[in-house]
Amino acid sequence: MFVRVVLPFAVVLLIAAGGPAQDTKKELEKLQGEWTMVSMETKGMKAGDKVVKQYKLTIKGDQWTVTTLKGGARATFKIDPSKNPKTIDLTFELNKKGTPSRGIYKLEGDTLILCRAAGDRERPKEFKTTEEAGILVVWKRAKN
Repeated sequence: MFVRVVLPFAVVLLIAAGGPAQDTKKELEKLQGEWTMVSMETKGMKAGDKVVKQYKLTIKGDQWTVTTLKGGARATFKIDPSKNPKTIDLTFELNKKGTPSRGIYKLEGDTLILCRAAGDRERPKEFKTTEEAGILVVWKRAKN
């Protein structure tokens, strides 16, 4: 009798425990690949097309690499797609130490929209730039 009662609850707990981790894994898989920048806004100022076209993003595993004609930046990142809006925490490798940047993102087909704070500031709540939420970027999946 004990086994008949406890076993179904144990199965439900195991399935529920795997849910969010599985969602994160699936979302991470969707982000993998090459991306090109479509637009960028910093503290309310839009970057020109000439500047925007220089940026490329490569996501491989938990590695986030942005390259430009003048260099680039590398970060590791973690996402939480269960939040609304979805959250992303990037840790940039600057000056041999990790520099955090908290943000929000949305993935709509082949478009990735990211709004993040600079440095150790508070995570943005909306997809718009302010003094705290310093950058809003739209990426499009690169066609091979």
